[in-house]
Amino acid sequence: MPLLTVTEYARHRNVSHQAVSKAIEAGRIKKERKGGKIDSDKADASWALRTDPVRSMNNAPRQLAGATVLPAPTRTAVRDDPSPGTESLGLGEKVALRIAMQRLRRETAQADTAEMERDERKNALMKRSNVDEHIASFSLMVRDHCMAMPDRLAPAIAAVNDTATVHRIMKADIDAALRKLSKAVASAGF
Repeated sequence: MPLLTVTEYARHRNVSHQAVSKAIEAGRIKKERKGGKIDSDKADASWALRTDPVRSMNNAPRQLAGATVLPAPTRTAVRDDPSPGTESLGLGEKVALRIAMQRLRRETAQADTAEMERDERKNALMKRSNVDEHIASFSLMVRDHCMAMPDRLAPAIAAVNDTATVHRIMKADIDAALRKLSKAVASAGF
């Protein structure tokens, strides 16, 4: 429960002091009655509760001189249990915070889905069923070639007595199989 000035709290949030002042004026966060400083724990919880996550993403904070930039939270950091420091919030505020967090998760999932659909339309993404079909086809191609190798190579290998020629015959057959597989993969668009 550290008490901070507006400037200190702005550094803590990695935003400008004007953004903190606007949040105070709008009633999103409050100063303590004694000393006129900001309780960072309460203000953090209130900021998360009363700030629209979509609007705050559009107005991403810029780095201030001397401020340390913390890495953006990962999607796994969004939990059902509100952040530490929300113990002082009332039940209604905790419920509202949980709803805001759920809304953020839903909007993130919708954005991910829209991005995948866009990538699919641009042919940058393939459906799993198509990928599975291609993999099965490639696997069958390799299996068929390997299964036919003894019948195909036995007469040629039986006719020679030196290992270098046997090696060359086998290598040429394997190289041909790999070229055929490479062409099939390229024509499938991989």
